[in-house]
Amino acid sequence: MKILSRYVLKEIASFFAISLLTFTGLLLTIRMLRLTSLIVNRGVEFGQIGTVFFAIIPTFLEIALPMSTLLGVMLAFARLCGDSEVIVMRASGISLLRFIAPLSLFALVVGGSGLFVSCVLRPWGFATLSTALFDIARSKSTSGLTEGIFNKIGQLTLYAEKIDYRTGDLSKVIVDDKRDDAQRKVVIAKKGKIVADEATKSLSLLLGDGVAHETQDGKYSRTEFVSNSLSVNPSELRDDSKKGVTARELQGPKLQETIEYYKQTLRSTEGDEIQVYGETLTRKELLKKFRRAKIEYGQRLSLPYASVVMAFIGMALGIMSPRTQRTWGAGFAATLGLVVFIAYYSVFSVGVALADSGALKVWIALWAPNVFASAIAVLLVHRIGTERWQSASEGILGFFVRLGTFVRGRFLRS
Repeated sequence: MKILSRYVLKEIASFFAISLLTFTGLLLTIRMLRLTSLIVNRGVEFGQIGTVFFAIIPTFLEIALPMSTLLGVMLAFARLCGDSEVIVMRASGISLLRFIAPLSLFALVVGGSGLFVSCVLRPWGFATLSTALFDIARSKSTSGLTEGIFNKIGQLTLYAEKIDYRTGDLSKVIVDDKRDDAQRKVVIAKKGKIVADEATKSLSLLLGDGVAHETQDGKYSRTEFVSNSLSVNPSELRDDSKKGVTARELQGPKLQETIEYYKQTLRSTEGDEIQVYGETLTRKELLKKFRRAKIEYGQRLSLPYASVVMAFIGMALGIMSPRTQRTWGAGFAATLGLVVFIAYYSVFSVGVALADSGALKVWIALWAPNVFASAIAVLLVHRIGTERWQSASEGILGFFVRLGTFVRGRFLRS
């Protein structure tokens, strides 16, 4: 049995590796189209793009691991069935339940890897991605400007007669601010400078010795100033235009601390406006942040468990009759695996959306799909292992045939 266990594990590992590389490569290829646009249209350096590339890999692995586990195990057992090796094992008195131990070992290794990706690599990836995209926005805000012409920075139009690209100093500046339809503003200043705030991930345009011309509610006003500041939205070069550090960028201990802080603040503070980490939020906004932080923490634990469940579902669904294998081939197993995972992830996503809206408790929304999938896995493995079903497809089809017969019988009698 040790030889058979190693043989089955080798088959599973090979198909799992191929599936993981395929899915990760596909997801990265889709994302690279966006990164290519940054290089071509924005002139972003390859080194910055490389940082972004490595930072987004953990976000794809979180999804690719359970998907590859399901498909890898399914294809491995489908291959064994296609070559009639499962029939030989059963004829020799070897129950498929004996492969639960090596399959459990594989599932725990993949699940542990998924836990490491979710709890360590994914927060690191989001934090690195946020910093890298902000650095791109900051560097392009000055180096992307051209002297003597009107340049676009976010929703601002900026003209500078002279630009010091080393220090970011501007001279003889004109700024056209159209961000607020009800308040048009044109600012003329002798000097200016673009500065970045690493803490809040925001850009500001500091102006000196100038005049601001504004129109509001049909009235014109003219204001002379010594110093003035305009915030610059770097969202055109960032995936997330929100300022500050989000919950998905925090490592586990810091995320737990943040959740507890939100909880205590909501309990101890009265009134609609609440100060949180130097930011003024309404109670509704803070409650939403609190729910999203809890969802982020719960998601880091629930998605890795999906890899464990998918391994056993993949084993049950991979057991097929040789006739099915000859008719449909490995493509049937691959298609069935994708359908099953899409169904699971769709239910999971709906649960996350319900938890985010407050319609469902976070732990119920995140763990109900796993509990339901675990029950299905136990049922399928038990029926296949005890040979009450020769294959999952035949057993499920037989169930629906009996259900149809029962419904027709009840309908005819009535």
